[in-house]
Amino acid sequence: MDLALRKALKAAIEANPDGTKVVREIAMDEDGSGFVEYEASGLSIHPSAPGFTGTRTAIGDEELVRAYLLVKLVGQLAYPAGEDTLLLEEVYKAVGRPGKGGRVDILVRKPPKKQLGDAFLFIECKAPSEYDHEIKYIDGQLFRLSRQEVPRPKYLVYFTVELKEGSLHERSIIIDTALHDDYGAWDDAGQPLIDVLPTAYGKALKRRFGNVESPTSKLQPLDKAVTPETFARLRTELHDVIWGGGGTNNNEVFVYITKLILAKIFDEQLTGPDKPYRFQRLGDAVTPESPQALTKRLNAMYKEAETSYLALPEATEGPAFDTARISAEKLAFVVGRLEGLSITENVHPGDLLGEFFEQIVAQDFTQSKGQFFTPMKLIRFMLELSEAVEGAKQSMLTKLDANGRPLLPFMIDPSCGAGSFLIEYMRQVRAGLADPAVRSQLAPRLRDYHNQWFGGSGNRWAQTFLFGVENNYDLGLASKVNMVLHSDGSMNTWIASGLAPFDEYILEGRSNVLGSTQSADPSDGRYTGPLNEQFDLVVSNPPFSLTFPEDELKKVRETFVELPVGVSEALFIERWYQLLRAGGRFCCIVPESILDTSRNISIRRFLIEHFKLQAVVSLPYDAFRPFTSTKTAIVLAEKRTPDEISAWKTEYRQVKKKAPAEDEHQRIAAVLDRLGWADEEVFMAEPQSVGYKRRKGLPDLPRPNDLEDEDGTGGDSVLERWQDPSRTPDPRFGFRTTLSKVASRTGLRLDPKYRWLWDFQNGHVMGDPDKARPLRDYLKIVRLGKTEKGTLDQETSVVDLEYVEGRQAFLSSEVPTLDEIGSDKVSFRGAELLFSKLEPYLGKIVIEPGQDDLGTTEWIGLKRLDETPLLVVAYLLLLPEMREAYRRLQAGKRHARLNPPELLDLKVQMPKGPSAAKIEKQLAKQRAAILELRAEGLSIREEMDAAFEPILGDQAGRSAPSPPLLP
Repeated sequence: MDLALRKALKAAIEANPDGTKVVREIAMDEDGSGFVEYEASGLSIHPSAPGFTGTRTAIGDEELVRAYLLVKLVGQLAYPAGEDTLLLEEVYKAVGRPGKGGRVDILVRKPPKKQLGDAFLFIECKAPSEYDHEIKYIDGQLFRLSRQEVPRPKYLVYFTVELKEGSLHERSIIIDTALHDDYGAWDDAGQPLIDVLPTAYGKALKRRFGNVESPTSKLQPLDKAVTPETFARLRTELHDVIWGGGGTNNNEVFVYITKLILAKIFDEQLTGPDKPYRFQRLGDAVTPESPQALTKRLNAMYKEAETSYLALPEATEGPAFDTARISAEKLAFVVGRLEGLSITENVHPGDLLGEFFEQIVAQDFTQSKGQFFTPMKLIRFMLELSEAVEGAKQSMLTKLDANGRPLLPFMIDPSCGAGSFLIEYMRQVRAGLADPAVRSQLAPRLRDYHNQWFGGSGNRWAQTFLFGVENNYDLGLASKVNMVLHSDGSMNTWIASGLAPFDEYILEGRSNVLGSTQSADPSDGRYTGPLNEQFDLVVSNPPFSLTFPEDELKKVRETFVELPVGVSEALFIERWYQLLRAGGRFCCIVPESILDTSRNISIRRFLIEHFKLQAVVSLPYDAFRPFTSTKTAIVLAEKRTPDEISAWKTEYRQVKKKAPAEDEHQRIAAVLDRLGWADEEVFMAEPQSVGYKRRKGLPDLPRPNDLEDEDGTGGDSVLERWQDPSRTPDPRFGFRTTLSKVASRTGLRLDPKYRWLWDFQNGHVMGDPDKARPLRDYLKIVRLGKTEKGTLDQETSVVDLEYVEGRQAFLSSEVPTLDEIGSDKVSFRGAELLFSKLEPYLGKIVIEPGQDDLGTTEWIGLKRLDETPLLVVAYLLLLPEMREAYRRLQAGKRHARLNPPELLDLKVQMPKGPSAAKIEKQLAKQRAAILELRAEGLSIREEMDAAFEPILGDQAGRSAPSPPLLP
């Protein structure tokens, strides 16, 4: 029930002096209940009308809409009241919505002198809350039901009245049955909408929309009071109609809707006062503009919008709306649904227009590997971690440009996708800085800028300080539309490569800070590549593992000079360095392999040399599943000053000259010490859960959030420990290490899992720390001989990882015997144990492998250095604590491996003497029990198969039972 609507409808009905011809009385209590009494002489009510007692019926939203329309028909549109002309609840054979019954809300007939019995208006009234949802029933409730009237009614009417900003607004869909005999014909024509009820049996009209403040004789203003419910319905309807059950994939749907919205934005913002809008279906009620002619105009309009908004180096080829991919009729339908709504202004509080489009992005863009959106929980956490809002507030309060104007941080996402980081940053900065408390701290002159930037839509500041770049046209287009709908309206969202030379961001004389290139001075040993140095904050989740066509590689090699061109994520790190001014920060997502693999040590050295590393937060695999399972981390860092970078290069050259034979980490440690950087702290954490579990095509499932205390219950969180250095170190929620510790081990690894193992556990895994010793005191690595692929001298057992069961140390008897191998293998000669360096946390071990056998090169051969029983050593290596240590040792993007020498650095308390003998005896007994149970299980399974013997008989070709595992 909508009490305000009921009161407004009652007032409107009673204000019409002719209303009493059809409505005798409306009795309504304060709570909105009551009844409507109709005038018996002014209309006819079918005797079986549900809910009626004579001429009286209970008040409801829909009933008051009907009463309002009846009064309008008689009092404004000159239809005669009477039992023969206005009929309520006429009965027909049911064909509409299930359970509705075959009834029409209002039937308007011609009076006797105008051919008695001819139906003119066939009207279905709806409560405004049901209007959008039940449009789908137009076919049954209007088209098919009305066929039972002979002759056919002239117009079918779908009607409601909404209360917006204290005023009543009518909504109508009127269909001329002479033009569209059935729903299919109307739909095939793009569902052309007539929306002005005819006066006194005349012609229904089509409204024209224009840039006017109030209705004129020719133009209607756009509806700027569209409700969230209407937008939600519209979003679903647009998707369903354009997709049309197939033929157009979801990303094409997404692009078409986005292009239509951009064209409408362009039209709304470029149409002059008192001029009609172009984004509407022209023609009149009898001869509406054909879908083909409308599509031609849309294509021309989009070209103008693309040139104006997207700042492309050259226009895209071909039509924006290809009728070979999407029908002109579907486009006409969408235009008809959007033409009367304002896409750039809305009176409702909040960010309704932006949220409308964000939901379109979420619903219609099919995310895939390489093109997926960063979840909002991560975006908000990253902005909190980087203290983005506080940085903007302090800048506003304390910094001025050369002309004495206040400064906000220049922020950029150089791989912005659909603009999620930009939008959330814009939201948070507005919420934080539009606060009157901030304004009160500004000098009078600066308050004028505050009013300009944060008054009205509150985002005019973004036109100067917010930038985004996206290489994918579809996502870049979405980002631009997203920004405009969030009241940014800037030209600073670029559809271009985020790795392009900076001068490519200046088009048609449009000067902007992104297009600025600073001259490098290599004479002092500083960075020699191109620099922009205009930005204070970079927040981004760049695409990983990009490849570049040959024509782009030359530009890439000229633009990036210090990091490997073959690693695109490294290029983005160098780009962030180029963008940031000294003291600027980046808070970005990188694959964790950047932080832990030996092949990326040069990237870590670059990070240490050029940035003050402040935080590394390792994300769980689920953070981006199912779109990618790549392990990722959030890195927060502040750009060092030119003098610091120059000093680093000078010291590094000197150290390398004096100690050329030292490992890289030792040289780095020496440089850190000489520069006084050794004690710089880095916050690290490895949260287990980040508040959601993503699913393709379905909403995220809620999960606990280790990143921040979302519900305010005071639970531990990464953000809390980041903000409070006094908290006890914890691997899950956060700890602090130093650059000297990072440089203390080979590899300069910056992943939290590894750093906790060495910086806080000191490599100790199990047992009494005072009695624990490195595994190298008990084991040595056996160098396994290599056998190249090809033909073997004799048939040989080949043990690959798939034939070993994790955590069990059992080898399958299905190990193949081969006389030819398709890849290089290793020989097991000399090894007492085999240990898998690939995904070692799975715990794959072979005890006493065949000395003549071969296996995958992922095997590490181990041999005991003392008499500790082999079973004891093997199963100690399989303990959960050990497997967790292996996980912390492993490195890599997809197929993680550990470095074999580091395995032997792990410290354990190894059982000895009688204790070891006792454990060995117990282990042998339990291994035998496992084999016995498995044999019993296999026997029972064979008995289950035997139950089908009466059917199978002696059928040939039956599979033999699987052989058991071997000890």
